[in-house]
Amino acid sequence: MIILDTSACVDYLNGNKEIKKSISKQEELIHITSITVYEINIGLERTKRKISNKRYNELYKIWTEFISSMEAFPLGYKEAEMAAEIYDNLESQGQRIDDNDILIAGIMLSNGIKKIITKNVSHFERIKDIEIIQY
Repeated sequence: MIILDTSACVDYLNGNKEIKKSISKQEELIHITSITVYEINIGLERTKRKISNKRYNELYKIWTEFISSMEAFPLGYKEAEMAAEIYDNLESQGQRIDDNDILIAGIMLSNGIKKIITKNVSHFERIKDIEIIQY
C-alpha cells in the first residue's frame, strides 16, 4: 500500500500531470489518511470563502471522485502513540517537522504502510522506515 500525502492531493486537484502520471504507474493500492482529508477540506473551505462557491463545487466533485475508491486511514490510539514516538525522535535530533506530517507518518507506520507519494521530501525523509516516491 501507498499513502498519498496532502501535497500530492493538492497537485492532483490542480491538474498536475506529474502526480497523475506517478499515480498511474503504481501497482500497489493507494490510500490517504484522515489528516489529508482534514487538510484538503481546509483548502476547500478557504476556496469557498475566498474564491467562489462554484470553484468550491468543482474542486469538491473532483476530490470526492478521486478518493472514492481509497481508504482514509484514521488517527486512532495506536496511530497517535506512533506519532508521539516519531515526534520525540525528531525533536531529540533537532529535526522537528509539521505536526500534520508527523501524524500522517504515525498513521502510516502503525498500519504497516511504508511508502508515501509526496513533494514534501524534506519532511518525510527524516522519518525512519518511510520510502518516498517523489513526482
